[in-house]
Amino acid sequence: MIFGSDDRKVNILEEYPTLCQVLEVSQEEGNCDCEVSYNSFIIKSRRSKKYRTIDAPCPHLKSIQRALLDRLLASVPPHDAAAAFVRGKSIAMNAQRHHGASHLFTTDIRSFFPSVKDSHVREMLRIHFPHFSQVFCEEIISLVTNGGQLPQGAPSSPHIANLVMSKFDERCQEASDNLKTVYTRYADDISISSNDAASLRRMERVVRIGLDALDMEIHSEKTRHLGPQQTKLVTGLDIGGSRIRPTRAFRRKTSALVRMSVKYPGKMNRHRDTIRGYLAFWYDIDPIDPQLPSLLNQMALHRWEVRLRAAQETNQRLLPIQPNPLQGRTQTNGYTKVRSNIVSLFKKLRD
Repeated sequence: MIFGSDDRKVNILEEYPTLCQVLEVSQEEGNCDCEVSYNSFIIKSRRSKKYRTIDAPCPHLKSIQRALLDRLLASVPPHDAAAAFVRGKSIAMNAQRHHGASHLFTTDIRSFFPSVKDSHVREMLRIHFPHFSQVFCEEIISLVTNGGQLPQGAPSSPHIANLVMSKFDERCQEASDNLKTVYTRYADDISISSNDAASLRRMERVVRIGLDALDMEIHSEKTRHLGPQQTKLVTGLDIGGSRIRPTRAFRRKTSALVRMSVKYPGKMNRHRDTIRGYLAFWYDIDPIDPQLPSLLNQMALHRWEVRLRAAQETNQRLLPIQPNPLQGRTQTNGYTKVRSNIVSLFKKLRD
């Protein structure tokens, strides 16, 4: 639902002359005739009743932001602890680093993208791109921010946010190494694991101090300290068992959807692609789960089923693995995150 827009009309060639020259923007590409530079709309959060604002740049502005990202900004990688918006990394790889730990601290940065201000971007450019002139930096800042902050919806925002957080990640990583804990950050989700609860309390102070220095706020409602007997989730995956798995609720609901698809094929036919998406996610995260072959067979995914059965018989690993720094264990990883809301699907099915 679109509820507002930025009424500032942008003449790209005139407003960003140096940037357009460096990026070789043609007259046609820079001739923006859009009425507004950003369209704003709201979406409901997948896990709560809260809403978030998306600021989508106009096609011309988006094209220049993408070119800036691909040709200049992407040359500097984020910190190794950053797992989101990084090619080759995934939620499973992020969760895998914490697998086997007996204690877990998780928290969230409140309003992550809006908290990244133009002053943060300016400092990031000074540190990571010292050869850029001041005029060039100001053009970049003007291009990638909206109302003095990073717009959630611009293609350049995720990587810029990661670069802005690099110093924070570096300090947290240094403290984590000293305390023998494991630190990762997936966008605004911070996870720190250890076999010692006291170390995590000390790491929480490090995180709070670091965020205060950036004028960012920790999300107290999403801050948790979890012990050995508690269910531990990192980026939505259960890290407490013998291997990384989707949550028990996800597995049970996906299995129920498969059974309903078999029992009511006509009614469920329109949901087959969605159910296959859930199974693909499950397959990517935990391909050796003994439940999967039967579910895949019922959904007529025979190629996956044959591959799984062969792998399970020979005890092979289907996907790359990465060791847990705490335990030295290894486990399969996945590369896909399904963002669909299973609960809403069940509600639709009842209608």
